[in-house]
Formats: sequence, structure tokens, C-alpha cells
Amino acid sequence: MDEARARRLAENEALVREVNERVGDVAASWYDEDEKVGFVCECSLEDCTERIQLTMREYERVRSSPAWFAIRPDHLVAEIEREVEPIGDVLVVEKLGPGREVAEETAP
Repeated sequence: MDEARARRLAENEALVREVNERVGDVAASWYDEDEKVGFVCECSLEDCTERIQLTMREYERVRSSPAWFAIRPDHLVAEIEREVEPIGDVLVVEKLGPGREVAEETAP
């Protein structure tokens, strides 16, 4: 995958991460730490609107690295990311190359 495309996909992912940050902010005051919250899949598939379920603790674990994103396991794109760990039905991935640079530059 060329660098421009990898950066564009990472910019889309960063936008979804920003949406999830807002969801997390609201959910933190409404949900118990161990209650599942619906977040948007942070994958690189441009038309994905699927939901993933994480507790606030699990979500905070994903956000512990600016290069980590939470996705559905079948949305992994090995060219631009690697598996870090599964959390229930969610896969935590780490961005690689140009995507990692974008992830770090746009981290909340």
C-alpha cells in the first residue's frame, strides 16, 4: 500500500477515534466501569459503521497507546496494522508505518 493511501486510512481512523472519545466522555458519567458501552469500530474500512462493545476500563486500555485502535477481528488489514491483543469480541491493533505517524500526530 502506498504511503498516501495509508495516511488517508489512518486519518479516517483518527476521526472515528475522536467520535469514540466523545462517547467515552459521556459514558464515563452514565455507565459503571464494568458495563459494556457501544463504540464505533475504529478500523480502516472506509464505509464501516459497525459497533463494538467495551467497558470503560477496556476502552481506557486501548487508549493507553496513541497507535492502538479497537476493531472487529475480521477488519484487520495486515498491511497497515498488527494484532496487539483480543479483548472479548474486539481486537486491539497497532498501526504501522505512515498510519502510526498519523495516529500519534492526532492522538487526543
